[in-house]
Amino acid sequence: MNENELARKWALLEPEQRQRRRIDARVRGWLEASESSLTAQWLSLIKVHPVAVLSFAAVAACLVVVSTPLSWLARAVM
Repeated sequence: MNENELARKWALLEPEQRQRRRIDARVRGWLEASESSLTAQWLSLIKVHPVAVLSFAAVAACLVVVSTPLSWLARAVM
């Protein structure tokens, strides 16, 4: 492989300025379209699966309550 072949192959990997702007616009549009707050995501999840969300929240609360004393005990033993 000589320098010219390497330059041609490298040019294939790098988009031109026009292509780069088009790709950037598409990516930004996609990101802005999918942006929503965490609260909005949770509220939409509650709308779709209220029982599952409440059970996940209950399990998470139990884990926090149980894991705190267990971590204290583990630190005391070690």
